[in-house]
Order: sequence, then structure tokens, then C-alpha cells
Amino acid sequence: MAITTLTPTALVKNTVSANLPVAGGTAIDADKTMQVLYPREGKLLLIFNNTAAGAKDFTISAGQYISSGIGAYTFSMAQDDVRFLVLDSTRFKDFDGLVSIEFADSTTGFVQAFSLPY
Repeated sequence: MAITTLTPTALVKNTVSANLPVAGGTAIDADKTMQVLYPREGKLLLIFNNTAAGAKDFTISAGQYISSGIGAYTFSMAQDDVRFLVLDSTRFKDFDGLVSIEFADSTTGFVQAFSLPY
């Protein structure tokens, strides 16, 4: 399967961010897996926006570290819904440091990634 790479925007502690829209980011291509590099320090925040007609499923694949046995995380979003998700690296990161996101057929919308400082 083809891959879309998503680059996280680094947020800085005690600093106001740039004007970042909640609904926006990298467009979803339901035929591709989206991957994002988990930050070396801090946490990864993902923002999902479903613009498809009707509810769609989004899946964060299980990684390769100690908590990966919990499995993938799938959630459903209604049309025009926006959701925020902070990920646990020990469950979702693979050995290359990547987190993989898959989408139900015909999903449209956007994903944004942010690197959160400790």
C-alpha cells in the first residue's frame, strides 16, 4: 500500500503557537496509509477531521514496543467531526519510530500532527 508522510508541527512550551486551524492539515487519501514520525521527546497529538458523507472508521496500527499487544485502536467519526488524540509511543510506535494510520474506504478529510513538549 502507498504511504503519505505527515510531518508534525513542534509546539513550544510557554509560547503561543502560530495561527493553526482546527479543521485543516494533510488531506486523507483512503487508498494510502498515513505515517508520522513519533517525536524523540514529548508526545504526539493527532487531530482528525472527517469530511466524508457519513461516519468513517480511523485506525491507528499497533506498533512494535511493549504495549503493542493491546492492539490497534479503531474509532468512528461522524461527518464533519473533529477529534484530538494523544498517542502512547509504547503501543503505537514501530522500531523505525513511525506511527501508521489507516482509513475506511471513501474517507475524506484531514489529519494534523503536533509534537508536544514534556
